[in-house]
Amino acid sequence: MPSVNVQADQKEPCVWELTVEVPAHEVRRVTDSVYRQISRTLPVPGFRPGHTPPSIIKRWVGEERIHQQVLENLLPNALLEAIQQQNLTPIISPEWRNVQFAEGEPLRFVAEVITRPEVKLGEYKGLPLDRLKVVVTDEDVQRELEKLWQELAHYEPTDEPAQEHDRVRVRYQVLGEGKGSSEQWQSGTFTAGEAKWTPPLPQNLVGRKAGDEGEFTFSYPDDFSDPDLAGKTARVRFVVESVLRRQLPELTDEAVRREFKLDSVEELKEEVRYELVRQSRQTARFLSRVQAEEALLQRCLVTVPNALLERFTEELVAQTGQPLRQKGLTLELWLQRQGKTLDEYKSELRSEAERTLKLRFILEAIAEKEGIAVSDEEVQQLAQGETELDEDRLATLRRQLLEQRVMELVLATARWKDGT
Repeated sequence: MPSVNVQADQKEPCVWELTVEVPAHEVRRVTDSVYRQISRTLPVPGFRPGHTPPSIIKRWVGEERIHQQVLENLLPNALLEAIQQQNLTPIISPEWRNVQFAEGEPLRFVAEVITRPEVKLGEYKGLPLDRLKVVVTDEDVQRELEKLWQELAHYEPTDEPAQEHDRVRVRYQVLGEGKGSSEQWQSGTFTAGEAKWTPPLPQNLVGRKAGDEGEFTFSYPDDFSDPDLAGKTARVRFVVESVLRRQLPELTDEAVRREFKLDSVEELKEEVRYELVRQSRQTARFLSRVQAEEALLQRCLVTVPNALLERFTEELVAQTGQPLRQKGLTLELWLQRQGKTLDEYKSELRSEAERTLKLRFILEAIAEKEGIAVSDEEVQQLAQGETELDEDRLATLRRQLLEQRVMELVLATARWKDGT
């Protein structure tokens, strides 16, 4: 005899809403078990372990803790039984809501269960794809060599006025800008002429030399990302402490031996060419996979449930916020700087989420049809070196390896023609 009563309603294809009721006698049984567990470990004067009455336990630990423990013991098992009753196979952890729980009453809650959508596979072998040519010219090598050599520049003090690209060490004040107003002097090093700063202090350093003092005013745009500063006027005072000019060494065999431990400029060029070819081939492989993915999306049909799409989009939003918090930024402030609202950003991510999920289901369907599988040993080998491994991470690694193998099949069986 089932210990839960379930009413199942299909809200959309592959999305089920289960209304679950756990009878009062089952709730009572689990509640008594929780009391016994707590009684064995709770030291109460005058009572031996395991013999403390429930009324005393409730007074000592609080009714809220009792209820929480009962729900933790009862609700997941009840949900699992409800899912099994309906012969459903969730593809992500079900979410529950509207939990109604009171001592002596049945436990009631609603759960959303999402199952795998049907995939109608089209032809995934013999896809017509462009084979991308990898071409690295002498001009490419020379351009990359110059960029590499620029990184070896060093800076030396000069008494001359600052030119664009010189580094200038200054002390400065920013006054009259509302909440940021302060008479305290700050120090910083700026690249003269650089346009990315607000207020534009670097642009006012061109032509200044060590010991010079200056002042300018600046009005923030009315649509400035920080509303507390938008439309306000700031007065900036500064004192130039030093000017540093970039010195670039001559590109010679001796300099190459000193900086790169290679024998000559020609050998450095060959190293640069090798790296450019490697990067270009990597890019070509990536673009080939993108081609194949687009071809699969055109030939295979799958509809992603809206409920799953919403949840995956929220996960992407959360993933955006995590690195921002490490930098001391909030998602809201970052979006302000991007000139976007949260709804606009979610709309952008929703398109990305739909493409990702469609491909995931298509590749899994191909793997099933072709009998492609990934063993536990292979997943563990892929995870070597990772310190934090939980079930979610292992599942992600398994999926990535499976998708990689399916794409290898798709690319190996494609009909290639020469591209650009």
